[in-house]
Amino acid sequence: MKSSAVISALGAFALSASLAAPAAAQAIQKPDLSVSANDGRFTGYSAALPLDLSTDTESARFTARVAGTLESPTYDLDLNLSQKPDEARTGKRSLALGASWNDREARLRSSMSKMFGFGVLPRANYVSVSMDMNASQVIAVPGQIPVARANVRSALTLDGKPIGSIAVGGGSMGDEGVDLSFTRPFDIPAEFTVSLRAAATHEEWRVQDSRFMIKLVKASW
Repeated sequence: MKSSAVISALGAFALSASLAAPAAAQAIQKPDLSVSANDGRFTGYSAALPLDLSTDTESARFTARVAGTLESPTYDLDLNLSQKPDEARTGKRSLALGASWNDREARLRSSMSKMFGFGVLPRANYVSVSMDMNASQVIAVPGQIPVARANVRSALTLDGKPIGSIAVGGGSMGDEGVDLSFTRPFDIPAEFTVSLRAAATHEEWRVQDSRFMIKLVKASW
């Protein structure tokens, strides 16, 4: 079957890469294989092959995965890059790319983040900026317009404690909005989040969704 061929291809790739060179053998990590059943009947499986492609300055991990059922498998690829800690650099950056597809839908995703330290203790006082982008395309419906969304978030940390964050997002569906959150202000063991979602219709902005959320956080165990 098609899914069995993919699993065999992953195994063949792992074997050939391990025999190619010592460096390639070190890059291949332990495969992750699992199956699920219900009332003694096979219901699904998951097979993943992770590769460690790290260098002296960058941590890199690539994972190929196939999961689902024999009739409808889902294929997934993920690449995660992050900067290794260094005394000479106070900032940190990371990048994640991914794609998944099956016979119904295809998805692309990406995430980028960067940390900027400031003050006397830049490792405890910093501002982090991240951007997430996602896009999906329905394969079962020909001519369907792809759905895409981007979100930019900035968070402030002082003395090693998260203070708050603000996020602005927009997408092809017209659900542009703003998220504003304050995390444990004044050492209160709670997170307060205000979320607004608005859409532009007929040259007018209308609030479609507004929320105020409180999340209790246990400060110590």
